[in-house]
Parts: sequence; C-alpha cells; structure tokens
Amino acid sequence: MKATTILKNGLWITYATFIMRIFAFGSSLVLARLLEPSDFGIIGIAYVFWSFFTLFTQKVASNFIIYKGLENQKYVNTAYSISLVFGALIGLLVIATAPLVSIFFNEPVLTWILIAFVFHLNMACLSFLHTGVMTRQMKYRAMANINLVSSIMRLLGTIGAAFLGLSYWSFVIGDATYWIFNYALNRHYSGYKFRFQIDPEVKSEVISFYLGSVGSGFGSYINYNLDSFTVGKILGNTNLGFYNLAYQITTAISRILDSAINQLGMPIFAQLSDDKEQKNALLKVVEQTAILTVPIYSLIFLMMDSQVVTFIFGAKWIPICKVIPGLLFFSYFSVINAPLYSMMIAKGRPDINAKVNLQIAPIAVLGFVFAAYQGGIVGVSLSAAIVLGFGWNIYWWWTACRQLNWPLKQFIIANFFPLLLMLPGIIIAFNLPLLARPFKFLIIYVISMRFFASRYFFLYQKKINQLSNRLITVKPKR
Repeated sequence: MKATTILKNGLWITYATFIMRIFAFGSSLVLARLLEPSDFGIIGIAYVFWSFFTLFTQKVASNFIIYKGLENQKYVNTAYSISLVFGALIGLLVIATAPLVSIFFNEPVLTWILIAFVFHLNMACLSFLHTGVMTRQMKYRAMANINLVSSIMRLLGTIGAAFLGLSYWSFVIGDATYWIFNYALNRHYSGYKFRFQIDPEVKSEVISFYLGSVGSGFGSYINYNLDSFTVGKILGNTNLGFYNLAYQITTAISRILDSAINQLGMPIFAQLSDDKEQKNALLKVVEQTAILTVPIYSLIFLMMDSQVVTFIFGAKWIPICKVIPGLLFFSYFSVINAPLYSMMIAKGRPDINAKVNLQIAPIAVLGFVFAAYQGGIVGVSLSAAIVLGFGWNIYWWWTACRQLNWPLKQFIIANFFPLLLMLPGIIIAFNLPLLARPFKFLIIYVISMRFFASRYFFLYQKKINQLSNRLITVKPKR
C-alpha cells in the first residue's frame, strides 16, 4: 500500500474519531452545567456494565472479518451468525441481572437503564459487523462521515433531553439516537448482505478466535472499568461523577489515537506477511506515536488547573484536578499499547492479549480497592497510573516479545524515551503563569528532540518544510 494512501486513510480515521470526541466533550460540557456529579455517577455505573456486556457482541466479529477478509463467505456468515446468537443471549442476561445490579448499588433506576441498554447492545452488534466490512475494504471516508452524522444526532438527542429535565436519561436517549443512525448508515454504505449460516467446517476456527478475543476483551474490561466500579461502590456516586468526568477528559486523546491505530493498523499489519516487516512496522508506529503524544498529554497536565476547570465546567468540578495527573499517565500508555494490540489481532494471536489482560486484572482490582480506601479517587487514579500504566505496559511488551522472539529493548526504549524528553519542559514550565506554560514547554521539548532525538526532529522538520512549500506554491484557480 502506498504511503500517501495510508496517510489519507489515517487522516480520515483521525478526523472521524476526533469529531466523535469533540461532540462527546461538548455533550459532557453542557451536561456538567445542567446535571449534578451524582447524576454522572449513576450513568457511570451503568456504563461499566454496558462495557462488560458489549465484550461479547461489538467488535469480535468485526475483528474476525478484518483478520480473515471477505473472500470466503462461509467465514463471514458464520462470524455474523455467531455474533447474533451471542447478542441475543447477552440481551437476555442483561434483563435477568439488571435488578440485581440495582440492588447491589442501591439505585433502583439502574434496572431500567440497563434494560434500555439491551436495545443499544443489539444495534451496536449489527452496526459493528458492517464497520468490519468497510474497514477491510478501507472505506474510511464513508466511515468518517457516518460517525460525524451519528455523533451530531447523539449530541442533539442528549442535550435536548437534558434541557427537558430528563437528567441521567439524557445519556440513554442520546446513545439510542446514535446507534439507530449509525447502524442504518453503516448498513447502507457497506452494501454487504449477510446470511444467517453457521458452517460446521469453519465454526471451530471462528469460535476459537471469538473466545480469544472475548478473553482479551474481558481482561481489558476489568482493567479499564474496575476503577469506576470500585469508586462507585466504595466512594459513592458523587465521587464517581468526579472520576468519570476526569476519565473522559484524560482519555479523549487516547480514544482518538486508539481508534485510528486499530482501524488502520490492523488491516495493514495483516497484509504484511514477513515477520521482520511486521516487527519493523510496529516499532516505527510506536516510536512516532510516543514522540507525538507525549507533548499533548504534557500540555493537558500543565493547563488543567482549578481556574480552567472552574471556567469550563463550574466550581463544583474542582476535585477532578487532583485526579487528572494519574489518569493522564495511564492514558499515555493506553495509546502506546494500542499498536501492539492491533498487531496481535493481525497475526491471529488474540490469545496473547487475553493472557496479559487476564493476568494483570487481579492485581489491578486489588490495587483499586486498596487505593480507594487509602486515598479516595486520587488514590484510585494513582493506582491506575502505576498498575495499568507502567506495570501493564512492561508486562504486555515482555510477553509479546518473548512469544514472537522480538527484541524487547527496542520497544521499551520507544515507549519510555519520550517521557524523559518531556521532563525538563514540565519542570521548568510548571511554576510559570498559566498562559506561558504551553509555549515554554513546547520550546524546551523541541530543543530536547533536536539534541536527543535528532532523527525524528529532522524528519518532522522536513515534512513541515514540504507542507509549507506546497502551500506557498499552490496558485489560486482563476
């Protein structure tokens, strides 16, 4: 695949996810003004269980289609059929367990919110099947426009319901609007006709991939959601509301980049047949991702203080300021691990992802519980940074490199070296006036790149010069 094609597709994916996150942030901004932290806490608990149930329905069949391709309809239809069966069973499980969840958290309304999520669950399942088809076909422009329209409709639905005084139900209504439009548009633009067919010849292979992906997803679910579960149960809905908003702010960038890397990287990695090519491609992606994302997270850390939070969200949200630093550290490593996750799927080895996620999960749970009792929401955020940031990252790369006989040292340097580059800028800029911080940090970070990462400094300098020359030489049409 040509570099220009890869860049073009990557821009479409980044644009689509960026638009989704901007509208999500806009929605959170309005709702933060209209609702109380406890309302955010209630819906935060519901989303923890939504994330669990979607492990079995959303992206499993989509990933299999990306991995296997569309040439053999037996595989595609079997993946589609198994996904629908699991979706129906999970929907029944949600309905059966919803009252128990509401009793456990002493929130009766959770029963009805989770039952409403069954509709979202099935719509998401159908939508992601068509997304898998379009990803394999690399119809990224269509996917970007679909996400744009769906996100606009979610924003309108959520804010409209909030202005009508529907509190946490605003999130449910907004999500329902999103999935209805998303499924309808994905089905139309994919143009693929699925058939309900479970072929006995390929069933075992599909189920094996399915279980490996679910196992990986289950471990990820625990690691990404048990912090919110712990906060909600031990510290209450108001604290969960603070934690949930801080989590949305700090993970907005990681979700954009994760989506771009997974949607673009997975099919490209899968088309690289040589193991050495795959290793080199992964290393290059990790190096450049780390170099470019470190300054973004550093700027969020420097700028997100009590004055900014009060101006944007209101004074009632000031407690999130102490939670943000730990979650930023966790979010950075989430971005860095995304290419590795995609590579394992592309190599047909979701079992490696599952192994790491499931092994680190018990440690994460114990860390969250201990941290919640000892340090409240700040303690939980620090536990996420240490266990799921530093610890999870090291162990995941060590396990994958050992399984694939790849050099661990190269990847560890790529992961951590940019963090060393940012330290001088953070230390110097932190005590400066708020508006001066970003400029001073960026100057120092660029200087550090020039002396300690000159290869990428000159690479980006060359790209910027080329772009500038193109803009200068473009003549307006008469």
